[in-house]
Amino acid sequence: MMRSVVLAAMACGLAACGSGGSGGSTAAGTSPAEEKLATQIVEVGGVIDITDQTIMEVAQGQVQMAAMQIPDFKPEQAEALASAIEKNIQAAVPDLKKQMATYLAEAFNEKELQTYYDFVGSKEGDTIKDRVTPVMQQSVAAADAMTSVAVQKAMEDLKLMPAAPPAEQLPPASTNAPPGVLKPTNPQ
Repeated sequence: MMRSVVLAAMACGLAACGSGGSGGSTAAGTSPAEEKLATQIVEVGGVIDITDQTIMEVAQGQVQMAAMQIPDFKPEQAEALASAIEKNIQAAVPDLKKQMATYLAEAFNEKELQTYYDFVGSKEGDTIKDRVTPVMQQSVAAADAMTSVAVQKAMEDLKLMPAAPPAEQLPPASTNAPPGVLKPTNPQ
């Protein structure tokens, strides 16, 4: 849900980092004060809160994708791949943080950055960041459910597939996934 959105954003950022992130010390048209504030915002999690838990979840998501593509994916391979991915992400995080700070410094002026930092760096900002995550997760889950229903209905309307049987008639999901690999909950 929201974690998926954050993880996708983080994965995109990591990919951008690996393909030539910003190398200079200041972005074009930004002041050192803007860069400092932007860096502070990134460090308090004001863009993406990159925690060890988040990195672990990104790695597990990538392992899940690999498990769908590799026949006979063994549990020990899944564990080794997750560990290697986490290590690579940890190594790339400093460059990602620099890149995010550059984006902030380029997008906002010093006054705007100060206002944002005053909020995200405050106790109230921490409280709101903690409480908004479940709201965002629920909102994304609701949007995902709505989209799934819309896709299913469109496919049925266009006779691209037969109507799905009621949920109680669906066969149980396979449990042959390696440890640490989540089983799909939505067959679409």
